Amino acid sequence: MDRMNSRAAQVYGYAVCFITVIMVLISIKSVVDALFDLSDPIRAEGPFGRMGRPLTNFEVYRITARRDPAWSGTGRSVTIATPGAPLARPAAEPLPARDTLSDADLRTMYDAERADAMSNTKFQATKSLIGSLLLLFIAATLFVVHWRWLKQRDVVPAAP
Repeated sequence: MDRMNSRAAQVYGYAVCFITVIMVLISIKSVVDALFDLSDPIRAEGPFGRMGRPLTNFEVYRITARRDPAWSGTGRSVTIATPGAPLARPAAEPLPARDTLSDADLRTMYDAERADAMSNTKFQATKSLIGSLLLLFIAATLFVVHWRWLKQRDVVPAAP
């Protein structure tokens, strides 16, 4: 019976060590990905922002804005609802078509979209990096504790 308990403890220890090695490998890959995203946040999710617009270069952004008719604005207005009051939808003034916007207006829009995309990417990459480093630390700690425990079990002879 004692030998069976010894085997079960040994299987448990090696299983934990094996799983933590896998966790370490996955965490290292996540850390590397997060570091790459932090190093160049605008290209982290490809050259396009969340809206599918090119954000790596203003000239490409401007050309796309001038060519694509889907970029012409359909205005929307925002209303703040008060409790108990019905929602009213006021008539929205359409935004000017993008091809009528000046280069300065397009540059302002481009800079705002680019800054938003970079900020979001940096936040997500930092969040991923911290989570991955925490997982890496926990997995390494579990590995070291269980490995030492297994080695101590091997050194100490079982009681007769």
